Amino acid sequence: MLKRFDFFVRLFVIILALLQPYIVYWTLGDIKALSLVWGTPLEPLFITTNALTSYYLFSMKRWELPALCLLLLTAFSLGTYPIIHDVIATCFFVSVIYPLYKTKRLKFVLWIYLLSLLVGYLWGIFWMEVWGIFVMCVYHLFLIIYKKLLNTRKNSN
Repeated sequence: MLKRFDFFVRLFVIILALLQPYIVYWTLGDIKALSLVWGTPLEPLFITTNALTSYYLFSMKRWELPALCLLLLTAFSLGTYPIIHDVIATCFFVSVIYPLYKTKRLKFVLWIYLLSLLVGYLWGIFWMEVWGIFVMCVYHLFLIIYKKLLNTRKNSN
């Protein structure tokens, strides 16, 4: 029962993280960066999504540094601490490279993730963030579904 609940909590967090940039875009329009949500009515969504995602990532091997960076990113708003925020945001997106590189499955995801740099160059930081978040969410979605299927198969034998 607890494993089933854990699966749905992780699924909820992934879906929330996946939808957040699109909700921001649909509500605020074409902003320069996702962190500009601070001071808008969507600030609680930003804080909640980042906190839940950090909590989720802390539970995974090799994802502790991205989890910490994301949590710190949420603590230091862009408006009040622009330099610290930008450094931590950069550290977050760079720190994701290591766990994607070390993965035994889905090695190609790292290359798709790195394409976010091209997206950022062509369309701006917001769309680079959206690309990176989308890739991370799809990767983690695949992992939890794969793990769920393995556990179901194991329990049925």
